[in-house]
Parts: sequence; structure tokens; C-alpha cells
Amino acid sequence: MSRRDRFSAVALVVFPLAVGFKASTFPLGNLKSIGPGFFPLVLAALLGLLSLGLLVSSLAGREEKEPAKWPDRWAGIVIVLAALFAYGFLLKFLGFSLSTFLFSLALLKYGYPKGWWTPLGGALATTFFTLVVFKYWLGTPFPAGWVGF
Repeated sequence: MSRRDRFSAVALVVFPLAVGFKASTFPLGNLKSIGPGFFPLVLAALLGLLSLGLLVSSLAGREEKEPAKWPDRWAGIVIVLAALFAYGFLLKFLGFSLSTFLFSLALLKYGYPKGWWTPLGGALATTFFTLVVFKYWLGTPFPAGWVGF
């Protein structure tokens, strides 16, 4: 990997350490009553682990893949951006479940084109898990839309 990857990996190792140190000064709470320092500390730990992986990968000297050619990917980029805006506008009309499914499908299909089965499965899984976590577990109200769910 390039020298820039090593530099960014080192910077990304230092940043979560600083954020984690600052987050630890706030009350963490427990899993039933989460404090203001819990979420930043968890995110800092995740970013730290991922940046350590990038650092190890860059030091291992793996071969770089050929970057995607931009003119070949413009259609996918435009579709993903359009899907992002459409998600915000159609959320009330279509409802959370259908909007999230269509948005996830567009992201997975046109962001990383791999056929149709993977994006369909990923969109279904994303919709299912966001509904379970946010609607049923946390009790967050979502717009039902004309579909009713």
C-alpha cells in the first residue's frame, strides 16, 4: 500500500485515542441507562480497531488493486445520490419500511454492482434489522405511509 495509507492509518489510530480519552471523562452509565460518554467511546473503539487493521494491512505490503475508472461509475454515483434525496422526500409517502428497502436496494445495487441476489438480500436484512431495533426494541415511531407498515 502507499505511503499515504500508512500516514492516514497512523492518524486514524491517534484520533480515536484522543476521542476515547475525552469520552471517558463523561459518565458511561450502563446498558440500561447509557450515559453521554458511552456512544462516543464505543465509536472511538470501533474506529481504532478499523484503523489498526488499515495500519497492519498497509505495513503488510499488499498489492494495490486497480482503482475503478470514474467514467464507468458515474451512473451509479448519480443513482445513489438521487436515491438519498428520494429517501428523504418519499419517507412520509411510502413509509419507513418500503423507503428503507428501496434506498438500501439502490445503494447495494448501484454502489457495488454484484448482481441482484446480494442487493435484494441486503436490502431485506437492512429493513428487517432497522425495524426490529428501532421500531420494536426502542419504540421509535416511524411514518407508515400508504402501504401501512
